[in-house]
Amino acid sequence: MAQAVFFCTVSGALAQESIRPSQTGSLASEARKEPENDGHYFMKAGPIDFNASASVGLEYNDNVGLSEVNRQSDLIVRPEINLNSVWHVTTLNTLRFNIGVAYSAYTQHSDLNTRSILLDPGSELSFDIYVGGILKINVHDRFAIIQNPIDEPTLSNTARFDRFQNTAGVTALLDFNDLKFVLGYDHFTYRTFSDEFDFLDRHEEQFYGSASLQLTDALVAGADLSGAVVKYQTGFNNNGTTWSAGPFLEATLSNYTKLRITAGYQGMNFDGNGENGDTTNFAGWYGSVTISQRLNRYWSHSLSAGHEARLGLEVNFYEYDYVRYLAQWQINPRLNASIDGFVENANESGTMVAQDSENSLRWGAGISLGWRLGNKVSLNLGYHYVNKNSDLPLRDYYQNVGTLGVSYTF
Repeated sequence: MAQAVFFCTVSGALAQESIRPSQTGSLASEARKEPENDGHYFMKAGPIDFNASASVGLEYNDNVGLSEVNRQSDLIVRPEINLNSVWHVTTLNTLRFNIGVAYSAYTQHSDLNTRSILLDPGSELSFDIYVGGILKINVHDRFAIIQNPIDEPTLSNTARFDRFQNTAGVTALLDFNDLKFVLGYDHFTYRTFSDEFDFLDRHEEQFYGSASLQLTDALVAGADLSGAVVKYQTGFNNNGTTWSAGPFLEATLSNYTKLRITAGYQGMNFDGNGENGDTTNFAGWYGSVTISQRLNRYWSHSLSAGHEARLGLEVNFYEYDYVRYLAQWQINPRLNASIDGFVENANESGTMVAQDSENSLRWGAGISLGWRLGNKVSLNLGYHYVNKNSDLPLRDYYQNVGTLGVSYTF
């Protein structure tokens, strides 16, 4: 988790959300990876390994409501518990359960306190099944409860944006050594916890696939494909279908540098009967490039940029451009630092009800430090800044957030 407890890097944290081109490639790449298991655990019950950690974070936020005027600040206390377990059902088949539970208590605005609990976006129940040496089937249920409105690029003047997201489905990997195929299906549920945003409640039937070929030891080429059927629970937003398809290239440029490039075509078609009055559809290109480099044993960094369309809030969609940078520095065996920054541009589709669709530019940067005080105790200190400029009145904002956290690993 970024930033002590549940403070995610803006627009960089992927929980479970509407399927889109950038997500399709990530899902396929994740399916091709072997699950990590370092063999460490604090408790073992037969074939089941357990790991757990607990932390308490303090966050000072000088603009909890993402407001241009009448800015309000607060000091927020965030306790959290994480539990990870691995059950080796057989030598090949593994059941995993990961959950992070947290709570946000606002010292100045108690009405913003977490209504029940927060669930970390990494929470999941996952079962890997290997069949015949070439087929791996993963059955999963991934779930999250998130409150922070800063994760949504087009939101302003909002202090809390509670929502539950659940992705339940199956992914199959056919591995013929150099040639690999990934197919997946997910049933996605999105539920908000307030009447203010209940028009966003929806179900999605999501489908995705990928084919990749290892051309050389340093080069992989393939194609990604995705589609979804979107059905809202109220009549405000338009139901619709989305799809994307295109090639990708993964290259190992050296022992320390890797490159991934994607490009393709994306379509979003809506029925136009919703109360938001937006009758526009999207048909256009998507693309992304990510380069990651390990400069030495202490310093690594990555840079990514992309363009795609995403489902909107009060409109059908918005076109999204982004650039993100992340650097990590292992200063010494006990001290590490990270620096991140981003720029993103969001242009909403037209809507008759709102009269004006929003075009906005957001940018931000942050730094964090982590100290390992002992084998089990760590201290984290961080600062992040976000600035939004909108072409609509009273939708600009800037936000400064400082965090301090201590964690204990059992």
